[in-house]
Amino acid sequence: MRQQLFIACFFFIALSSSAQKDWQLAIQTWTFHKYSFLESVDKADSLGVRDLEVYPGQKVGGEIPGVFSFTLDKDARDKLKQYLHDKKIRVVALGVIDKYYYNKDNLEKFFEFAKYMNIPFITAEPEWEDLDEFNRLAAKYKVKVALHCHPKPSSHYWHPDSTVKAMQGRKNIGAWPDIGHWARNGVDIQQALIKVKNKLWGLHLKDVEAFDNVKASDVLFGKGICDIPSVFIQLQQMRFKGVLSMEYEANEDNNMEDMRYNKNFVDSLLRQLLHKLQLKQ
Repeated sequence: MRQQLFIACFFFIALSSSAQKDWQLAIQTWTFHKYSFLESVDKADSLGVRDLEVYPGQKVGGEIPGVFSFTLDKDARDKLKQYLHDKKIRVVALGVIDKYYYNKDNLEKFFEFAKYMNIPFITAEPEWEDLDEFNRLAAKYKVKVALHCHPKPSSHYWHPDSTVKAMQGRKNIGAWPDIGHWARNGVDIQQALIKVKNKLWGLHLKDVEAFDNVKASDVLFGKGICDIPSVFIQLQQMRFKGVLSMEYEANEDNNMEDMRYNKNFVDSLLRQLLHKLQLKQ
């Protein structure tokens, strides 16, 4: 019994160490799309989250006109960089950039903007014919592209097999799926993670109420069918190193209490896993 408990504790310590060292907990600011980017920063700060994935249509707010995108002039960009530095908040990804945001005339401007703002990733859903150009620009600007997914049938990457195919031969393109959308699409999350594990750079952390139902609503973490504890164990076993970007699309007008619950759920999950391991001994 003592040896089994030691093994369980060793596994937990390894999992905790991996999560603290290699996993970046972030918030996708679409969670706060009813608010400005600056308000989102304040909300993340109050939750104790230091990293953000910012969608390119979000109004900046405050005295800075415009949205968080390449359309910002140098003065606005520099003010934002200073603001983020002072707040000790990092933007780790820009996206999701899809056909509703980019075209052949402005695509490179997104990469230039990400480079200027020190944003390491662009999360995107490129059209099939644009994958090589995304890969080329990623190399040019040293900003990696991570493929996202939305519900079928509109998303090219709703199934992990499509993501794997798109990544092949394109070293600057990886994966950044949404586990909630995978569940909505009828995709087994555990198996999907294994398929993309070699280039899994991040994911949207989410929980939904039903499997294989594209209209399934978001629910509080741990209240749905995504089995986040098992996802965490799977990520640890895969030696995942990347971003866990929390996204919550319910109660949009007043979701801070829910997001505090979700953040606390993630913070306490490792302790819960240890308890479960002890119960099995």
